[in-house]
Amino acid sequence: MVEEVYFQNLLDSQFLDILLKLVIIYGVSVFFSILAKRFKQPAVLGYIIGGIILGLFLGARTQITFFTDLFGGFTIDGKTRVIYDLAQIGVILLLFLAGLGTNFELLKQNIRKSSLVAILGVITTISLTMGTLFLLSGNLKAALTLGIVLAPTSISITVGTLKEMGMLHKLTSIVITGAAIIDDIIGLVLITLLGIFMNPKFQGLNMEFYLVLIKIIGLFLFIGLLGFIVLKMNKKIEGHSFYKKYGEQLMMGVIAFCFVLAFLAQYLGVSVIIGAYFAGLMLSMTKLKSSIEKHLTGIAELFFGPLFFMSIGLTLDLTNITGVVLTGVIIAIVAIIGKIAGCGLGAKLSGFDTRLSTKIGFGMVPRGEVSFIAASLAAGMGLLNDQHLSIAVIVIILTSIITPTLLKKVYIKK
Repeated sequence: MVEEVYFQNLLDSQFLDILLKLVIIYGVSVFFSILAKRFKQPAVLGYIIGGIILGLFLGARTQITFFTDLFGGFTIDGKTRVIYDLAQIGVILLLFLAGLGTNFELLKQNIRKSSLVAILGVITTISLTMGTLFLLSGNLKAALTLGIVLAPTSISITVGTLKEMGMLHKLTSIVITGAAIIDDIIGLVLITLLGIFMNPKFQGLNMEFYLVLIKIIGLFLFIGLLGFIVLKMNKKIEGHSFYKKYGEQLMMGVIAFCFVLAFLAQYLGVSVIIGAYFAGLMLSMTKLKSSIEKHLTGIAELFFGPLFFMSIGLTLDLTNITGVVLTGVIIAIVAIIGKIAGCGLGAKLSGFDTRLSTKIGFGMVPRGEVSFIAASLAAGMGLLNDQHLSIAVIVIILTSIITPTLLKKVYIKK
């Protein structure tokens, strides 16, 4: 009797609705990833395009209602709680594995290079984007805000592409990863500070301003302390009977560790991806690294990864962009140039030759989840209206689609 009630509750309409949506999402992801590979493009590109096309025909905000009407109003919304949450777990695990695959010593040796690439990329992007939008609209506040929103790089798209090509271990990839993390932090800090300074009630450097800085500094001090503890514990792991006997349980603890740092980073106003990346980076220096990669890579790349990249396309609202398409395309071109020029110059000043500097510049082009976060924050603060949000969406779409192809070309080219 208890089992019958359980299965009756399990197979209710809401559960079946989510299950059907997942079936469609994975079916589309399979088709478009195969299509991408047939055209010798990364699967990531296939997922993103597949998500956009699926959103056009079955999206919650689509204007092409033939299929939604045919299926009795059935739609797939990337913002649906379950799909959105699974996608966020996907980006957390993806960035965790990116941190895990990073050579910490190489990253440490090149932190100055990554910082220079990130800072020049942010400055150039903000300057060009702000100047262009101000000339087009005359709205200085919106121009500055959108410049900051479009400054962070989408590390997940670049990492997903480089990992698929087997290039994640290269020096240029490590510099790109480090620079993307740094400019994500810079972008989120700037948008938070802009909201404080643009607030009509702002009366100087008050407690709110200092609290934001304290939280950010506190997070990285805690990460540093935790990293020190992890390295100390690492010396006792190899050959220990607990590791040999409870290896699977230890992997569960690793996942919990990743989620704790992601939670803490988000709670303190930074981003889950920052916490996840540093969790992986800490464990990359331990003897658990190969075992973690063996256990987690499959589920992250086959289940959560496609769902995250598909959700990028599904969450984009394409119904409000028609009036600002031209402006959006212009800003996208400027934003792409800003990253290639600024980050490429940073790489060049760091000692890379022109060919490698170009690779780094192209690797910093995509905008994605962090720009979404920054845009949402800015809209909530009243700094951006619907038109400006639509411009941000166009830039995110174009840079997300073009980057995997560009990376494949510049990395394969001898």
